[in-house]
Amino acid sequence: MDQFLRCFLSDLGQPTEYVAADEAILNELANKVPSALIKYWRELGFSVFRQGLLTLCNPIDWQPVVDEWIVGTELTELDQFIPVMLGPMGKLKLFGLRQGYRISLLPLDGAFIGTRDKAQHGLETAAKVLFLASTSEYEIKDEQFTLPQALMKLGPLAPNEIYGFVPMVPLGGARDLDHLQKVDAFAYLSILRQVTGELRGIMEYGDLLR
Repeated sequence: MDQFLRCFLSDLGQPTEYVAADEAILNELANKVPSALIKYWRELGFSVFRQGLLTLCNPIDWQPVVDEWIVGTELTELDQFIPVMLGPMGKLKLFGLRQGYRISLLPLDGAFIGTRDKAQHGLETAAKVLFLASTSEYEIKDEQFTLPQALMKLGPLAPNEIYGFVPMVPLGGARDLDHLQKVDAFAYLSILRQVTGELRGIMEYGDLLR
């Protein structure tokens, strides 16, 4: 176990729901992604940590959702992005297979955040750095409730679940605990994309002035 994985497990602990990564899937991905990701998936699986604070994505399952969100944005020109991590409210951490860009996709806000800094030390190291992610990156923020409150009301999340507002915010829903439900992540995020307008992006400080 390397230092990146030790840091990850020190921060998040062991999975609260372990989902083994099928070897057939890893073999399919082996020639497409950095070997570090294959190693980490083989050890950690596509598991749930902290009852849903963070879930490791099976990129094959999640790729259609990511493609649906980023089509028409500059991201499709910058790199070939795969999903690696999922937060409890649908935040997705994406990794660029050509240049090593690391992007956070924020479906609830109709936005993405990242930088145009290419990987400085190779794709292998860039992939490992993803696993230095702090738990604070995935905590529920800018809402009227916390993750412990959501867990108390709705229970822990399965690998294919997130917490979502019903009705969705673009359809008049409120961002509060009373309107929060456990939802199928794939279906919810796909529908949310259909009712969300143009995806806003911040890739450098100059974007804030647009």
